[in-house]
Parts: sequence; structure tokens; C-alpha cells
Amino acid sequence: MSWRILTDVRTHSLTFVLSLSLLVACGDSNDDVVSDFDGGIDFSDADPNAPDAGPNAGCTAGAAACNNCVDDDGDGFIDGFDPECTGPLDDLEDSFATGIPGDNIDKKKQDCFFDGNSGGGDDKCAYPTCCLFPPGADCPREFGGPDLDPADCEIAQECINNCAPLTPPGCDCFGCCTICNDMGCFDVVTNPAVAPDCTAAVAHDSALCPTCVQNTECGGVDCVEFECVLCPGQTEEDLPPECEAAECPGGLTPCASSDDCASDEFCNTGCCIRVID
Repeated sequence: MSWRILTDVRTHSLTFVLSLSLLVACGDSNDDVVSDFDGGIDFSDADPNAPDAGPNAGCTAGAAACNNCVDDDGDGFIDGFDPECTGPLDDLEDSFATGIPGDNIDKKKQDCFFDGNSGGGDDKCAYPTCCLFPPGADCPREFGGPDLDPADCEIAQECINNCAPLTPPGCDCFGCCTICNDMGCFDVVTNPAVAPDCTAAVAHDSALCPTCVQNTECGGVDCVEFECVLCPGQTEEDLPPECEAAECPGGLTPCASSDDCASDEFCNTGCCIRVID
């Protein structure tokens, strides 16, 4: 399976188009300009020291690991295409933890997983951790079990309004995500307070990545049901043949990097997702 990152040649500027036209007019071949899945265009004849040359052309680097245009953990995924990256301030590309002090540390209550902090003061979310697990499953006491009142799993509309726009396709607001690896796709708890040893590579191992049930009231689109929408950990090569390209649900903007998104958005799994200001 190829793990290279998606690219969309349509995002490149008119300058590139004009330059390419001039090369053709002068008799040069454009066979060396190829589209690939590394996050940009491969300019094999370009000056290697030029700022827009190389595999990450069209990606402006930020400070955090999940926003620096680099495959920091060597898994073949860059920034928001890495299933372990939650947003532009996430500084750990090899873990569902973010490296942000105080982020996602509550074992018993889940706030908005993608807002960069713990506590529901800003997002009004307080979802019992036991609500993440399938009905009938044992919920350990350290996570608030064993008894659970189903009424506790109801979500305030204010939580939905605040958190759903921050949540990428394939996840719910509370970190239950469909994570894909070479073993398949699995709905797993990604919150490091609940599953500290879970990574995308071991998403198939329920001992490390507990199975969860997504809350359909608050979260992204089911990436399995919508076949042309990428799940975290997938590339266009994983799409069914009838999908000409990856799609984004709900009118979201497709992207190859956050440069294709608005200033308050982050390119997450190929779609522009709003982030906290």
C-alpha cells in the first residue's frame, strides 16, 4: 500500500502554469513534472534551493510538528494527513497525544477532543468516557464505570455547535475515530488519557486501542459509509474505483495542505477543518 500524501495540482498558481507554457514553447519536455502523493509537485529540473521547489511545494511550514510540512515520524504521512495529527498546534506526529500542556488529560469526562485543551469551559462538552464504549462493554472504574446512566450520554446543543466544526471526517467530537492501517479500518478511542499506547499502526489491536462507538450527533461524516471520503490513514489509492478523487463532505474545501484553506482552518485528512482561534 502506498502511504504517500495526496496532492492536487489544481492548487498551484498561475505562475507555474505560465512557466510551464514557456518551457514547452522553448522545446523543453514537461515529462519531468509529475503529480505525486507527497504534498506537492516534483520539480525535477527546478533549483533545489528555491523555496517552492521539492516535494512539499505549496506547503508553508509552521512551528508545530503537525504543521511543519515534514513527515516527522517517517510513516509516509505529512501534517494533517497523518492520522495522529489533530490540529496545527499538535506537536507530536507519532502519537494521539498532542504535546500541548493540559490537553486531553481527563480520564472520566471527554470534552472536545480537537480544541487543544482539556475541560468543557470553552466548548461546553462533558461526555462521560464510558459513553465511548460499545453498549454492554465493561467500562473500567478509572474511566467512570461500571454503572452508566444512558441519560448521561446526551449532548448539549452548545457542545455540538462548538465542537462539530472542529471535527474531521472519520471522527466524532470526543476522539472516537475510524483509523486505517494495513490491517483495515477500526473505530478506536484515540484519547491518550484512555488509550495511552494507541497509535495508527496498532489500531487493529483492541488491547491497545479500545473499540468505541462514534456519537453521530457530534462529529464528522462516517468515512466508511461515504466511500469517496478518506478515513484517517487512507490515501486516494484506498478509494473505490468509482471515486475519481477524494471528496469532502458537507461543503468542506478539499486541500493538499493548509495553504489551500482559510486562515482559521487546518487541512485535516484532505479537508479544510475549522480550528480554534
